[in-house]
This record gives sequence, structure tokens and C-alpha cells, in this order.
Amino acid sequence: MLATIPTTRTPNADDAMFQQIVHRHSAMLRSVARRTLGGTADVDDVVQEAFLAAWTHAESVVDSDTIAGWLVTTVRRRSYDRLRSATSRRRADLDDDILVPLHDDPAAVAHCQSLASEARRILDSMPELQRRCWELRQLDQLGYAAIALELTIPVTTVRGLLVRARGRLARELADWR
Repeated sequence: MLATIPTTRTPNADDAMFQQIVHRHSAMLRSVARRTLGGTADVDDVVQEAFLAAWTHAESVVDSDTIAGWLVTTVRRRSYDRLRSATSRRRADLDDDILVPLHDDPAAVAHCQSLASEARRILDSMPELQRRCWELRQLDQLGYAAIALELTIPVTTVRGLLVRARGRLARELADWR
């Protein structure tokens, strides 16, 4: 017989059942979030949000066999939301970092906007890990060790990825000099 999550909440039964769900699925959900987010500090937050959503929507989860899939889907959706918002923030930072002309010369403004657009295109076409290293170094101004810790990769890998990212940007933006 399948164990079901009660639709009426009794503190002792619900707490014990929910504690079992958290214990049983925490490691798996952290793994899913870590793979999706790339090892960021948001992993625990996303997992906690998923469990909170499960507690809040316990009536819609029919049995314990479907809770794992529901939780994984929720973690993935929350992770994608975090990635989208982080990308938006980084793109805004990139736009702010491109020098804006001090005067209102339309040609100069158009030039700066075109340069920012081209830089975004190049960054978007980079492998994700390489792009993330560049963003963490250039936009967030993290050191190599902090980037390695954030992305759970060796410092030597960070150095290599940054060298390749800088080289590619220099090559592809050479006409803008």
C-alpha cells in the first residue's frame, strides 16, 4: 500500500512524515540543484524553497511515490529562475561597465551600445563554465580562489578558462579598438 500525505494537518503525523520526506530526498535535491546551478551558494536556498512549497502544497501531492518527482521538478524550476535572474543582473552589470560617452553624441552612444551587444553575444556563445569564470572575475571581481570555490573546480582550471575567455574576447573584439 502506498503511503499518502494526509490532506488534513495533524501536527505530530504531518511533522513526522515531512521529516521523513526531507531526510529521504535532501541529498538528491541538492545534487540536482548543484548540477543545474553549477555549485553556487544558492543550492541550499533552492532546496529549502522546494521543501517549503511541498509543505504548503501537501494537499496536491497524492502519495509518497510522486513526491520525489514533484520535488525534483520544483528544484529545477527554482534553479532555472535563479540562473535567469543572475544572467539578467550580469548583463545589466556588463552594460554599466561599458564606457558611456560623457556627451550626448548619438554616434558615440550607438557605438557603445553596439560594443556591449557584441560583447554579450560573444559571452553567450562561450561554454557555460568559461563564461561563468569570466563573469565572476570581471563583473563580480572575485579572486581566482573564490571563483574556484564557487564553481567547485581547481584554481588552475579557473586560470585556464579565464585565459581562453580573455583571448576570445580580444580576438573577436579586435575590430572595435
